[in-house]
Amino acid sequence: MAENDTCTPMNDIKEGDHSNDAHFRFCMSEDGMKLGVNRYFPPKGHGAKPSVELLKQQVAAAGVRLSVDEEAAEKILSHLAEAREITGITLVRGVEVQNPEDARFETIGNLDYPVFPGYKFAVKYPPKKARQGETIDGKITKPSSTDPPEDIKIQAGENCDFDATEGTFTSQVYGMARVDEKEGLVWVDPLLRIDSDNITVTSTIFHQDCFGRPLSVQALEKELLDLGVAIEIDPDAIDKFIRKASVSQQPVPNAVLVRGRHPVNGKDGWLEYLVSTRDATGTEDESGRVDFKDRGAYPSVAPGQTIARLHPPTKGEGGIDIYAKTLPANEGVELHVHPGENVEICEDGATFTANATGIMVLDRNVLSVSECLVLPENVDMNTGNVKVDTGSVKIMGNVQAGFHVAAPKNIIVQGSIESAEVEAGENIEVGGGILMPDGGMVTAQGNITVSYMNNARVHAHGSILFKNEISNSTIQADGYIRAEKGKGIIQGGSAICSRGMEVNELGSELGVQTIVGINLSTSDDREAMAERANLAKEIKRIDKALGNGNPKDILRRVPPEKRPSIVKVLKHRMELAKRYKEVADELAEKAEIRRNELRGVTIKVLRTIHGGTVIKMGGHTARVKRTMDRSLIYWSEEEQKIAFGTL
Repeated sequence: MAENDTCTPMNDIKEGDHSNDAHFRFCMSEDGMKLGVNRYFPPKGHGAKPSVELLKQQVAAAGVRLSVDEEAAEKILSHLAEAREITGITLVRGVEVQNPEDARFETIGNLDYPVFPGYKFAVKYPPKKARQGETIDGKITKPSSTDPPEDIKIQAGENCDFDATEGTFTSQVYGMARVDEKEGLVWVDPLLRIDSDNITVTSTIFHQDCFGRPLSVQALEKELLDLGVAIEIDPDAIDKFIRKASVSQQPVPNAVLVRGRHPVNGKDGWLEYLVSTRDATGTEDESGRVDFKDRGAYPSVAPGQTIARLHPPTKGEGGIDIYAKTLPANEGVELHVHPGENVEICEDGATFTANATGIMVLDRNVLSVSECLVLPENVDMNTGNVKVDTGSVKIMGNVQAGFHVAAPKNIIVQGSIESAEVEAGENIEVGGGILMPDGGMVTAQGNITVSYMNNARVHAHGSILFKNEISNSTIQADGYIRAEKGKGIIQGGSAICSRGMEVNELGSELGVQTIVGINLSTSDDREAMAERANLAKEIKRIDKALGNGNPKDILRRVPPEKRPSIVKVLKHRMELAKRYKEVADELAEKAEIRRNELRGVTIKVLRTIHGGTVIKMGGHTARVKRTMDRSLIYWSEEEQKIAFGTL
């Protein structure tokens, strides 16, 4: 009973044989739901001392039928013994009326994050029937309704238990708790996954569990051991994934937590390249680490050059799975290689020579020399990075994320480029799209032709020609940006060119910021602007130290012994100021040239330009405020601003 509750005194116990006993006077809250002690009278003579039992008797004698809270009674006695305040302690509580309540289901914690074995992550509260209430002084309160409450049906599925007593659902495994209230089912999807060969254990790694507690290496090690992993677990590798998830606040998918060793079958008969060659598996640095993507350039050969020699197979080496079970290996098989275009085989049946200049390629057991390297598959871990010192490259599949393709002439990709580095000395043609959610860059000294782009970073020293849609990308063309056919949409990101742009649509109805513009500056301009900024910074630093007044006045303010050094600083400032003016004049002259070059350079939007699109041109910026159709955007020399017209 709170101290500030309004108190209604209860009748004192009747005087009688126990009048010398310790005596409590009680009070009741205004709503009749709490009873506390208002006053206390110590015992007289041999009267009974205060006790829990005495409190119970006197509460009953005061006409209260409800039971005494013995813990509260003990607290009152403790306060009496310590001469502390005894009011404000609720000794008896009334019975609250219970209105009917339907059963309900609630999750515990944030189930976007994992649970561990033993975690209680959800609870079902049972329905509550209507029940009368009763105040301290015996008044009965009735519920608002006596309708029977509704129950819900929900049961435990795979990898979790239901405790009917507590109504809680508990995880049996480390995983993601799932709830389907419509189907009435709760279950846990395990996060630890063993591959079909029992070689690796992978998982999606989060930075915290469902209760917000940071994930620990020790917790994941325990789960791996409970899974039956019997080979060595690398805690540093696990810690790396947890730290990555923590930094990005995003889960790390497909993290390999334990890796056994696949059996290494005997080396098949192999072809030794006798020229500057690319490695079949990767290149090794000075520390002994192997980059499995970097395998060097495809070899370039000359006429009459001995290029390769065939070797017999070898035996293999066994592997081990996560349960420490040995996995046997097979012996290698013999390789048969046939001479193809511009290649001859010697009398020994194992040595090959070239008849022409080109790229040496082994395809389907045929060794050839060609001006164009054709890869009939994706650029991935099977191929490694692709680099040629002469000629072009044609890739029949995709260039997958994290790989590098380079050629001095053309690169043709029939599929897509995914977060990769692609560089061509001439043109790049992509049959599919350029998608770069995880970084990468596509650069061509000539044109880049593509169907679509998403989150891409592209620079063409020629033009960029596309068909469908460029979204959320950063693209730059020293020539044109042009939609040849298809949707022809640029939305999100930035698109900068030097010679003009022609598209069907710019921006989006949702207002995603899209920046397009004409930029005629060169790398020389950017270097000059950087020099100008550094000169200004240095001049400002000197002025802050000495002041920017007349040099004679500055010298008069300093002691004679310091004047020679100050003279040197002032001379240096004069040289800086002179160079600053030279650079500024040079940039101003080039800016004037650029403005003249802007004449005739336009941005044509054949269908729609949406509000929110930002146009940059001639050092100025304009934001499109409303949707416009069939627009022509150009630099108005007369008004010195970006102008809009109609096609």
